[in-house]
Amino acid sequence: MLSRLKDADKFGKTLIRMLRMILQAHPPTFLGLILLTALQALTPLASAWVTKLLFDLLALVLQGNPSVDLWSDLIFLLLVQGAIFIIGQVCVSSTMYLNNELGRKLAVLTETSVYRKISSFSGIGYFENPEFYDTIRLASQAAQFGPLQSLGILTGLFQSIITIFTFLALLLAFNPFLAMLVFLAALPQLWLQLKFSRQRYGLAFDLSPDERRTFYISYLLSAVETAKEIRLFGLAEYLLDNLRALYHKIHQARRRQELHELQWKLALETLSSSTFAVAFGVVAIQAFAKRMSLGDITLYINAMRSLQEGLSSMFSAIAGINEQILFFTEYDRLMELPQPIPINHSSRPVPKLSHGIEFRKVSFRYGENQSWVLHNLNLFIPANKTLALVGSNGAGKTTLVKLLARLYDPTEGEILWDGVDIREFDTDELRRNIGMILQDFVRYAFTAQENIGFGQISRISDLARIKRSAEIAGIHPMIENLPHGYQTLLSHAFGENGSGADLSGGEWQKIALARLFMRQADMLILDEPTAALDAQAEYEIYNRFTELVEGRACLLISHRFSTVRMADMIAVLENGSISEYGIHNDLLARGGA
Repeated sequence: MLSRLKDADKFGKTLIRMLRMILQAHPPTFLGLILLTALQALTPLASAWVTKLLFDLLALVLQGNPSVDLWSDLIFLLLVQGAIFIIGQVCVSSTMYLNNELGRKLAVLTETSVYRKISSFSGIGYFENPEFYDTIRLASQAAQFGPLQSLGILTGLFQSIITIFTFLALLLAFNPFLAMLVFLAALPQLWLQLKFSRQRYGLAFDLSPDERRTFYISYLLSAVETAKEIRLFGLAEYLLDNLRALYHKIHQARRRQELHELQWKLALETLSSSTFAVAFGVVAIQAFAKRMSLGDITLYINAMRSLQEGLSSMFSAIAGINEQILFFTEYDRLMELPQPIPINHSSRPVPKLSHGIEFRKVSFRYGENQSWVLHNLNLFIPANKTLALVGSNGAGKTTLVKLLARLYDPTEGEILWDGVDIREFDTDELRRNIGMILQDFVRYAFTAQENIGFGQISRISDLARIKRSAEIAGIHPMIENLPHGYQTLLSHAFGENGSGADLSGGEWQKIALARLFMRQADMLILDEPTAALDAQAEYEIYNRFTELVEGRACLLISHRFSTVRMADMIAVLENGSISEYGIHNDLLARGGA
């Protein structure tokens, strides 16, 4: 009993939160929608009552009383019925427009809130957990469609409640037994609809990984990045077979659910029809006993049908709201996720690096049940010097970089910036003092100016600064020759009439380098910075390397001898710890790196 009360309390709070979100999207539209819905809900009763009066008048006419007053009343009632019909149609069309308008505003509000929350995570721990992507997908769907569908359901529910109360009051006055019979016969539908809503939610959660995989395979079959390799290796049929198998699995699961629902719905419709037949029989008995007029017969038959349909709509709406709330819990779950790393909004400024960065007894693993990636690691990166970090694949170089950028916190130990633990600084300010280029840098489908300006977002409009960074990276002449120069979109995916440009791997790496040089950072991290460059471009970069890193600490990760020899110091990372540290010649003399 207690758990049910808690569930009801949670249901109510979630529903109120959804309503508040809908109201927040655009209050005037929401209120207009409510008023129109209320007006629309009253039209069936008004129409039924006018129909009763019409039939009563027609009965008088058929009885041989074609007086002028009767015909005038008949014409008046026909005009009123026409006006009610027009009002109803205007309400339907206006409600649809307002619903769509509010839906558009709501979609912007909710989708923005989802991605604002995702982008607010300072660390990246969640992003390396597959289950997080199921949460994102379901939360995004719930945010995009949940409040909007709930709005439609709630307006329908509001309309149904008004319809039910008006026709229930009418039937109670006529025959309380009849009213209760129609009401009680509809109750099993509520129980089943709630049951089905929980089952559909569970099914959506179970199918989420398979649906994500269909999106991935669809991407592989249609993306420009994968088009060449899929054709060269003849992978299309294999991927299509995988896609068909996933669709078959998903559709089979949904088909089973729908067939299960269909069986119960047929049984309920049989019960509903039987109940209506009994109720119709009661009205017929009253009619044969001449206890009601022809208009009364049509009124009560319409009332029973409208009450039955209203109850069915109301129970479906309640189940629909329940289903939307179940899905909305995924949105709530995302919104309530804590920061993966503790955030320190400290006012303590990050000082200009004068001594260096020290990893002191740092150990790290990605989870409690996972093996240690770094173990008791000690490393010093001196200010104004370049340290080359070398090690085999899987040695932990990328993990070390993530810790330095505070994308993760060490499991044990500390990282010091001029003797101060980096966790004591504001995370955003710390990162503004770190410039980084990784092997898997992002190729943004934005303009050349934006791609470089992203390195220092506060200076994205400073074209002179952007051009200077491009010159340092050796990409400025190429950009100048693009169709629209720095305003050229670096993608064919969105460029109109061939206005976009597609760059080579080496050109993209120069763009990434230019992005790095936009940042006036004390600490540079370069992970294989020339991996995609040809020999000439690499030679040009290294000729300017001393100029590029002057006055900054630099962590250089590379497997190339030509790259490593540019460093002042070399550290060898092996089995999660530093096994060798020193200048290149000394290490060679000791038989090391």
